[in-house]
This record gives sequence, structure tokens and C-alpha cells, in this order.
Amino acid sequence: MKTVYFKSGDAEWKYELDDQEHEQIIRNIIEDGTDFDEMLDDSLEILRDISAMDDEELDEDDQIDQTISVSFIWHYFNTLPPDKGRIEGDVVLVEDEDGSGVSVLAAKDVIE
Repeated sequence: MKTVYFKSGDAEWKYELDDQEHEQIIRNIIEDGTDFDEMLDDSLEILRDISAMDDEELDEDDQIDQTISVSFIWHYFNTLPPDKGRIEGDVVLVEDEDGSGVSVLAAKDVIE
């Protein structure tokens, strides 16, 4: 199970993805030759947008975008070189108070 936590203000979300689905998504992303830096920015924006929506507002496309974003973010930070900020395991995203960015942390360091 791959998990990405997202915190914005007082609200928190937990996005989970099973390993098989994660592997399939990442395989497709790599085969497509996706620009990882661009996809990281897009994925963070998607999660910020979706986290601001009510459950009733989410349609199938939003859920697909969310799933791909969670999978990509988990993969991205788990495959960075150690000296570039690699995270081993689940990821926590904390939106800056002013909404200008997101801090990325290892879940094992902040969640007990």
C-alpha cells in the first residue's frame, strides 16, 4: 500500500493506493516519457484543488487524476537520489499557510 497524506490548514486527507495499481500507473508514466518536474507540479496542483472540493463534487475524472497524482508523488520522492531529498516510504504533504507551496516530509518522521 502506498500512502500520501495531505494537510492544508486544519483539514487533512489520506490517499491510499495498492501496490499493483501503483506499479501499473508508474509503468505507464515512464513509458510515456513524461517530464517528471512538470508532472510533479501538476500533481501537487491537482491534490490541492481536489482537497478543496467536497466529496459530492468529485467526478470520475477527478478521482482518476487524484489516483495518478498520488502514485506519481509517492514514486517521485521515493526514487530521488538520497542527497536530493529522497523519502523512503509514505509521503506527507503540508500546504504552506499562505498557499504558496507545499512542504514534503517522510510519513515515518511525522506520523506515529
